[in-house]
Amino acid sequence: MRTRWIVPVALLFLSGPLSAQAIQPPAGVAVDQVAAGLTLYHGKGACAACHGDLGLGTTEGPELITGRWTLGPGTYDWLVHISRHAGWGVTSRDGDPQPMRGPTVLDSTEVAAVAAYVWSISRGRGVSPSPN
Repeated sequence: MRTRWIVPVALLFLSGPLSAQAIQPPAGVAVDQVAAGLTLYHGKGACAACHGDLGLGTTEGPELITGRWTLGPGTYDWLVHISRHAGWGVTSRDGDPQPMRGPTVLDSTEVAAVAAYVWSISRGRGVSPSPN
């Protein structure tokens, strides 16, 4: 079931422009990293439990496909950071995003892969201005 999404995600990187202005993958992001992120999203990372199998969101986690990012600019580097450190939209007394529920079980390479996958499925989203 999960592997059927690898080919369409890979085609996002290999196909021609989807609009008049092509969106290029971030530097260092490759198709195999996106595919690994897809597997982690549905497996070890357990992202789908809150964000849904297709990233459409649930009552436990926001949609990742459309709309504006609410905690930051939506860049790949920001997705790496937010995937590692935060995500629930709740802030501390200091204004910092609160950690996701449960421990982050992914190492840095795996976090980068999940961020690459999320970037690939949300790349049509408008990038919000940085909150800083």
